[in-house]
Parts: sequence; C-alpha cells; structure tokens
Amino acid sequence: MPNYKDGSVFGHLPNDPNFDTLHRPGQRTPFSGIYRCQNCGFEAVSTHGHSLPPETNCSQHGTQHAAHWPNAYGTVIWKLVAAAVHTKANA
Repeated sequence: MPNYKDGSVFGHLPNDPNFDTLHRPGQRTPFSGIYRCQNCGFEAVSTHGHSLPPETNCSQHGTQHAAHWPNAYGTVIWKLVAAAVHTKANA
C-alpha cells in the first residue's frame, strides 16, 4: 500500500473509473503512477506511455519463485492505485 506523510497533497477520486481498470503486463501504461498486482499485492511504478512491468518484475511472480509453479498467486494483473498528476506547477 502506498504510504504518505502529508495527505493534503493527494486528491481523492472515489468515482474515477481509471482506478478500476485492470491491465496486463507489457500493456502501455495509461497513467504515470503506482500499480498493484491484484493477485499478490506487489506494487511497481510505471510511467505513462511505457510498458507496464513484466511478470518477472513482480517479487511474488518472478523467476526466483519458479520452483513454486504453478504460482499460487495466479497471473500478474496491474491496477492503478496512485496516479501522478503532471501540471506546469510541478513539472
């Protein structure tokens, strides 16, 4: 779970559907931010326009756990949990 010190710098968007969309590894990142694997909870940062992290980047799904296949966590499915908002003021 992302941690923060000053909650006043975060916006709360409870009805934004972009936080509900599921993404596969390697898909183009729709928004810069923190993405969480829905099956194991591992989090990774990805930047808009780049590919979402591959399955091997996930600590629970990576090759270091190959002895445990089939993986008890299932496949990696990324979901946006914190979006970075780029404005002229913070660019």
